[in-house]
Amino acid sequence: MMAKTDSQYRYLARQLSSKAVLFTEMIHTNAILHGNQSKFLDHTKEQNPLVLQLGGNNPEALSKVCVLSNEIDYDEINLNLGCPSPKVKSGNFGAALMAQPELVKDCLTAMIENSDKTISVKIRLGINDEDINESLDKFVSMIAETGVNIFYVHARKAILEKLSPKDNREIPPLNYERVRQLKKDFKTLEIIANGGIKDINESKNAFSDLDGIMIGREAYSNPRILGNVDSILYQSNDMNKSLKEITENMFNYFDTLNRKSEIKRGLIHMHGLYSGLKDARRIRVLLSNFNYFKKAKNEIISLLDNQYSEVA
Repeated sequence: MMAKTDSQYRYLARQLSSKAVLFTEMIHTNAILHGNQSKFLDHTKEQNPLVLQLGGNNPEALSKVCVLSNEIDYDEINLNLGCPSPKVKSGNFGAALMAQPELVKDCLTAMIENSDKTISVKIRLGINDEDINESLDKFVSMIAETGVNIFYVHARKAILEKLSPKDNREIPPLNYERVRQLKKDFKTLEIIANGGIKDINESKNAFSDLDGIMIGREAYSNPRILGNVDSILYQSNDMNKSLKEITENMFNYFDTLNRKSEIKRGLIHMHGLYSGLKDARRIRVLLSNFNYFKKAKNEIISLLDNQYSEVA
């Protein structure tokens, strides 16, 4: 998620789960090759397992980024074919590329040939007026010919001509059954469901016939959802850190950052951490005042020390 899953958010996510696979923001190849590479380079080994999520439509540019990434400790590289934003559409990448499977094949082939990482794709069920009962299997079959076998499937269509990105996350109906059918049709592929997932425990059972689940907005707005990922999905011990400990760890982390913009983003990412607490509003106000954020730490810790109760 652009402007969301940056290095600061990923540090927060790792306070809650050591096992969940994290994604970078979608980063366009031009930003890496010709712009500020900080988003590309800015991660630590502690954030792994970590997927580099790319946007782009130029096989040569994608191959160059893959060569660069061979020197960086990413676990996987994902080509985003699902983002529906007008800006992304105007650049002919994201979900718009699903209309050009031959170009997608060229892009993925170039990536595979120049990378020592696993290559995956993130897709929608289809775009615009496509009949997903016909077009989806055809698209996946063509893409699988490249050797890509991991598909993160947002269980909605993308309506590129009429809906905003927000509407594209809400108005096209979720169709998990179509994702399940895709797995039945392509048993050797890894099919991971995405879209509208909010409960880890329920989803483990609901999608037991698939190869995994991917959570986006809910993990950002309510990071504590990640707190039992390790035990439920990976049969490992949860980290079981208290909110006080996580808060202290985040402020200690901010002390290591050199750029004010990084600290500001990190403070914003923490807002959802306190959702449902009786003092959540006060804590969000404290986090929003960057000029006094070090003083805010002590007040937030004090609020957490007081036997807070969660809002029902």
